[in-house]
Amino acid sequence: VGHDTKVKVAQAGTVITDATRTVVPEDKNIPELRVATIGNVDSGKSTLIGVLTGGELDDGRGYTRAKVFARRHEQQTGRTSCVSQHIVGVKDDGKLVHSNKTANLTTAAKYKAWREVMSQSKSVINFVDLAGHERYLKTTIGGLTGNFPDYACLCIGANMGITKMTKEHLGVVLALKIPFFVVLTKIDIAPPKIAQRTKTKLFKILKGRGSRKQPFMVRDEKDVDTVLKNQSAKMTPVFSLSSVTGEGLGHLQDYLSRLRPRQLWDRQAKNMEFCIEETFSVTGVGLVVSGSVSRGRLVANSRLLLGPFSDGSFKPVLGKTLQRKRVPMGVCNAGEGCAIAIRALKAKESLKRTDVRRGMVLVDPSSGPCATVSFEADVYVLHHPTTIKENYQAVVHCGLVRQTAKMVRITLRKSKKDTETEEKECCLRTGDKASVLFRFVCRPEVLHEGTTIIFREGTTKGVGKVTKVHCDDLKTTTAYTETEKKKAELSAGMSQKSKPRDRTRTRGTGKKAAPRL
Repeated sequence: VGHDTKVKVAQAGTVITDATRTVVPEDKNIPELRVATIGNVDSGKSTLIGVLTGGELDDGRGYTRAKVFARRHEQQTGRTSCVSQHIVGVKDDGKLVHSNKTANLTTAAKYKAWREVMSQSKSVINFVDLAGHERYLKTTIGGLTGNFPDYACLCIGANMGITKMTKEHLGVVLALKIPFFVVLTKIDIAPPKIAQRTKTKLFKILKGRGSRKQPFMVRDEKDVDTVLKNQSAKMTPVFSLSSVTGEGLGHLQDYLSRLRPRQLWDRQAKNMEFCIEETFSVTGVGLVVSGSVSRGRLVANSRLLLGPFSDGSFKPVLGKTLQRKRVPMGVCNAGEGCAIAIRALKAKESLKRTDVRRGMVLVDPSSGPCATVSFEADVYVLHHPTTIKENYQAVVHCGLVRQTAKMVRITLRKSKKDTETEEKECCLRTGDKASVLFRFVCRPEVLHEGTTIIFREGTTKGVGKVTKVHCDDLKTTTAYTETEKKKAELSAGMSQKSKPRDRTRTRGTGKKAAPRL
């Protein structure tokens, strides 16, 4: 979408570009493995991605991470502040297909590099580079919930040890139930005693009550085979490597090339749904949206519905050309990321980039989409310093949706030992479970039952699962509580009564009487 090179469509269904002379079948089904990198700031996440995707070792001064950064301020500070994606191909023999190009190149150079990788690969590993600084924690949580990673790579600097943000990211991954593996980086500059102390503390945390994992140190090729054969929810592989010397890097590359996607997507569903993550305005093309297909198949040149807007409505649009990994495609299946150019279907309507936001969806017109403001979820409070009561507000992360929601009703049941189902006091503390009615504050969103949510506010964190969705909006909210109904009836009754006469004035004078003490 929006490239400068001329595209010719051959009779055999292939796309040939004059600038690259790269032939890529339009209907080529390339499996995609998504790996999200998490960890504390300065733990070597972007450097590791640059080494794996570029095929070159780092010089210890940020040579490879400079090829990963796409923002100018990231180049200046050396820290990732946004979500970016980078690919590396895998051939039939397990060898990796690298793309030694920087992320801030021209559009034509990016298209050429990615198309070469796609044309030579049997499968693709998509690395999602996430931020490690505490300031960008909401961006990291949004990347984990919205990019649907198959696995997470927890990077820990062997010379830094286990930090606060390392535990925060580990807690989010455990709450979302995403399988993960650990990479101990910078072993070339870590003193042996500190590296051993980091490893001991890591194993203690993984074996602890909160994680209940079985760490397995990978030292040779036999250990890689053992980890791949005995994949389970409890076993956690641990790699130690150096991005400068290359020590231990081959074991991680062998492990990644043999991993397979774990998520099962419904590609035969008739109700297609495309979750929008980013928006672009391309010269000569118009509005372009990128994201992932969560259900069904997205076909180019098809009529779709875009929404929900602020009033909960959906507008008809036309999905024009489609690209996956910067390669023109005719179809994008569920579980795959792509970009599609859209325009308003009605001639009098105009669709601007400011009208489309993160969290909106493109759906099939026959599906009858429904936006909601209120939803119920079974939640578990991971941490809160005091108590949570009704009308408490927190930021809810659900897929690509990120919005402040209010806890309208909290239903806290008694323990299993009690046979009665009477409700306890409506307040939550750390470790409590309850059924909560949430209500978005700003606008309606598209949610589905069974989706995992994360709510946070300051140091407060909790996880839950959506159990019921109310198809309502801010004006006609159907999920009112008894307290809200009583307040509405009381205010309506008071407005009908006449206003009381001001008896503070004295007779015959226009002055107020002195107040009684």
